Amino acid sequence: PSSPESHYETLRHLYQGCQVVQGNLELTYLPADADTSFLKVRRGKRPEGGEGRGSGRPLTRVPPCQDIKEVQGYVLIAENQVSGLE
Repeated sequence: PSSPESHYETLRHLYQGCQVVQGNLELTYLPADADTSFLKVRRGKRPEGGEGRGSGRPLTRVPPCQDIKEVQGYVLIAENQVSGLE
């Protein structure tokens, strides 16, 4: 990687919001303080009370997280300093 910051941003850009990776999943050179929450997919659910019709507030969806479900290539997790993946 050219720099740790640009490598992290590249990984985040490639895998954020993915449920199916069409190819290889390579997680490499992540620093100890890396936020790996970008590996989750967000899916909508019913909003909490106080939103929507008659409330004066727009209806919003609160997204829970979901893991990547399928990788169609290999998975490489190497040379990381992060202690775990979310």
